[in-house]
Parts: sequence; structure tokens; C-alpha cells
Amino acid sequence: MRIGKVTESVLKRSVLKLIKSDSNRESAAAKSDCAYSIDEDGSVLLSSVSTMTVKTDEAGFFAVHNAANNVFCMGGKPTMAVLNILLAADAEESELKKVMRSAIKAANDLGIAIEGGHTEVTDAVERTVVSAIVTGISKAKSNSKALEKDDKTFLNNIEGKLKDSCDIIITKWIALEGTAILAANEADKLKGRLPDYMIKEAAGYKRLVSVKNDAQIALSSGALVTHDVSMGGIFAALWDISERAGCGMEVDLKKIPIRQETVEITNYLGLNPYQMISGGSLLIIAPDGDRVVRSLEDAGINATIIGVTTNKNDKIIRNEDEIRYLDKPMADEILKINNY
Repeated sequence: MRIGKVTESVLKRSVLKLIKSDSNRESAAAKSDCAYSIDEDGSVLLSSVSTMTVKTDEAGFFAVHNAANNVFCMGGKPTMAVLNILLAADAEESELKKVMRSAIKAANDLGIAIEGGHTEVTDAVERTVVSAIVTGISKAKSNSKALEKDDKTFLNNIEGKLKDSCDIIITKWIALEGTAILAANEADKLKGRLPDYMIKEAAGYKRLVSVKNDAQIALSSGALVTHDVSMGGIFAALWDISERAGCGMEVDLKKIPIRQETVEITNYLGLNPYQMISGGSLLIIAPDGDRVVRSLEDAGINATIIGVTTNKNDKIIRNEDEIRYLDKPMADEILKINNY
């Protein structure tokens, strides 16, 4: 199989189908980035995992934040993190310390603790692999209602609203996470093309990787669906959110926000920023996009309406007079650089 996330067809055939047919209990959240269960008192227990296989000294930082982002998208609050760290046979102890320090930085940002995990040196990997599991909780009864798999009325209402020309919104800018990783790892190479201040600014984008505030504001402003933009970039996220929402879409490529530093770095390295890891951006579907955008901008968060949902299956990307149909998610562009 190809490098990167497994394709949608493989996921359905070899994962989701088996969960549905072979599990003792049917999973209500099998297609979600965040698993959940509902307690007797209506509390929603949440759990999400994120694995960083990309080569970076900040693997722990990004893994913890990316897992937490999935909890935020479900309207939850993270409560703790657990790490699984696999080190290559030739790894030094200093590498493990870097992973832990970066993970602890993320946990401190989120106000949670790393409560446990597993650390192992193995010849099964060629470089460090870090997985973070973040658990959380939501007390909101509306969330409990939304998650009940047997509530057909709720699900049908949501589906009907999504197909009725809802706005598609994105927060911040695409490819922030990938830009930060490339700016840090490829600094020497980039210095031949870009000024130091631009490289430094790009490396600092890691500070924007959390969608905590984005999700909280969006959900309180009428958002029907929120989805963090991670591996595979904005194109993969648009595909995912369309498949899960059961709707088509039309998106204006020119409206997708991107920082100049990202443009310069990806152009120089020959990468497509629209298919690059984008932690920190939140994709939102809402019936009143202007309301959501105003609320986010009032909080100092950049937000842009980039398209609308449709009652068709087509996923259309418009670039002025050019029209293209969105393909199934491809391997993340960052994996093309030095076996990231």
C-alpha cells in the first residue's frame, strides 16, 4: 500500500466493515476522528488518538495537540493524555527527552497532564513514532443528544440542513503545521532562498496549532459540523467532511487562506500546500457562515467562507474559470521531503 493514511476504499473495506460485522457491539463513532460513549448521567466521554510519523523534534507537541483538537471538535474538554513512543534501535536518549519535553509543552498549553504511556526501543521502526491518546469529557446535554446513534430525527434534520446551501468556513490559514515543521527542519536549505525573519516566523506557526478557541466559538455560533484539518491538508479535510456529512460542495480555491511564508516555502521545496498537514485550521459547516465568521473575528481568529454545501455528490473546486473535481485524499505532501 502507499505511504500515508490508508485510502478511503481500504478504510471502508478492511476497517469499518469489519468493525460493523465482526464486533460484538456496533460502533457509533467508527467514522469519527474522536470516539465517544455516553454515561448514564448524560456526560459524554471522549477519546482521540494522533500518531506523528513525520520527522520533527516537535513530534510529541504536535501529536498531543492534534489528538486534543479532535476532542475540541466534539465540543469536549481534554482531561489527560497518554503517550506511546517507539524509538529506532540507533536512537539516543536525548531524542526521547526532546519528545517528552515537546509533549509536556503541549499538555501544559492544554492544562492537562500526561498520565501514562509506553516507551520502547525497537527495530520495527526506522525513526521515532509518537502516538498520543487524549481523553476528554463534555457535560453538554445537547452534545449527548447529537451523538445518540439511534436518534434518527436528529440525524435526518442535520443531513437536511447540510444539503441546503450551508456555508463552508475555514479558520486561520492552511498548512500552518507543515510550514512550521519544514521551516525548522529545512532551515539551512531555505536560507538560500528566504530571509531569516521569514523562516523564523514560519517556524513559529506551531503556536497556532490548537483549535480549542476556534471550535468552542464555532459550535456556540451555530456550526453544524467542525473538523480539524490534519494529514492530507485542506483537500483531504474537504473530502472527509463531505463524505461524513453526506453532501456535495463547491469551493473557491482563491478564497482558501494561505500565508506568504507557506507559499514561498512550498514553492521552493516543490510541494502542494493544499495537500499538506494543516493542524491549527478548523473546517466548519454552518447555515449562517457570516455569523460564525463575525464571532471568530471578534475573538481575533481569522476566518473565511470558502464555499457552500450542495445536495449533489460532486465535490467541486473552482479556480476562476477552471473547474476540477476533488479527488480522494492523497498522501501528505510533507512525506515527499527526506522521507518525513
